[in-house]
Amino acid sequence: MSTSSNRPRSPRHTFRPTATADARLEERVVMSASPVSLHQYLSLSQRLLANPSPRVARVVGFPAFTKDAPGVSENPRTILAPVIQTIRGGQSVNVVTNDGSRFRIQLGYVSNTQQTSAAEGSAGAYAQGSGSTALSIAQPTETPQPQGTVRVYPRPDGSVGIIVDGSTSNTELSINPLPRSIRKGYAHSFAYGQADQSRVLDVSSITINSGAIASILGFHTADLTGPVVVSGTQAIDRIAFRSIQPGASITTGGDLNTLDVLQGVTISGSGDNIAIGRDLNLLNVGGDLVLENGANFFVARDLGLVPQPPKGTGTGSNVLTLNVPLVGTQSTTQFPAVSGFIQGDVIVNPGSQFAIGRAIDNQLQVNGDFIGTSRFSFLTNGITPVVNPDGTVTQPDAVNVLGARTA
Repeated sequence: MSTSSNRPRSPRHTFRPTATADARLEERVVMSASPVSLHQYLSLSQRLLANPSPRVARVVGFPAFTKDAPGVSENPRTILAPVIQTIRGGQSVNVVTNDGSRFRIQLGYVSNTQQTSAAEGSAGAYAQGSGSTALSIAQPTETPQPQGTVRVYPRPDGSVGIIVDGSTSNTELSINPLPRSIRKGYAHSFAYGQADQSRVLDVSSITINSGAIASILGFHTADLTGPVVVSGTQAIDRIAFRSIQPGASITTGGDLNTLDVLQGVTISGSGDNIAIGRDLNLLNVGGDLVLENGANFFVARDLGLVPQPPKGTGTGSNVLTLNVPLVGTQSTTQFPAVSGFIQGDVIVNPGSQFAIGRAIDNQLQVNGDFIGTSRFSFLTNGITPVVNPDGTVTQPDAVNVLGARTA
């Protein structure tokens, strides 16, 4: 005799739609609590298009927000100070800012080996240095672990300070956006909490305790509002920020190959300087470069001594050649390499100065106006003279200004 079951039996003829014989269709959230007319639907859409703030859309619930989604709150919590989470034993830190933006500040490894030719570079960064292309068998099977650790501390104004310990010239510090995962029950609900996030980290200080680092990268993600100090004499390949704002300063003890700023640079205040300990090989600024209230820009030796390739999404020393429309023409014009590419104005206000300690070795290109040229100085025009077709020799200007010059 079979054992009876306490479980209730399901109806024999219950209809259960399935995509396959073994898989059921997933449940869907109802798109609207109550039916609306076509006129109401289009009228509401027009009003929201005319008032694009996500706050208005959230009030009327269009797009819908799932109020009963598991683990999801209708009103995102208020974050009073940046939240820090150390991971990977201190090699990375996750940061959530006051507006909910998420970032990962991490250390990476930079190879010792630099390419010695274009052919080697096309075959990989780990070149053999013999003039032949790098072999595939010479490539490492895994990336070495970066040296050093990073600590991040929040400040009351919502910014963060960064301290790097034990880094070397093979260590790279990067600030990257950290995506937010879609939680269960939330896929068909609009994430209003993410609508007002800036996705920009305010960095109020970076201290490299060892004095050596290969790169500091926050080209699209970080605004610098405080000091960056790398006191060692070893060269730094790249420092990149979204913007450099009043209160910021950069101090290096040695060469800096590339300083990239996506937007503008405004240094304001006595003692707030950009001071490069030796050579600055390439300066890229996507907006204006402004020095005011006693702030200074010092390069101890040369500007543009060694031409630099493009790095990341920034431009290199060959930016003028790359941006010339040569398609469909027979032009053979060669445009000079640049030591600096300023896409806006250069403004050096009274009390401030922009000083190159020795020479400008490639042309400084300013697409806007240069205001305060009397407060800009360098010792030598080191640009190679140009031999004209008629045999005469022309010395190019150290600074090429497309706009007006004002003393």
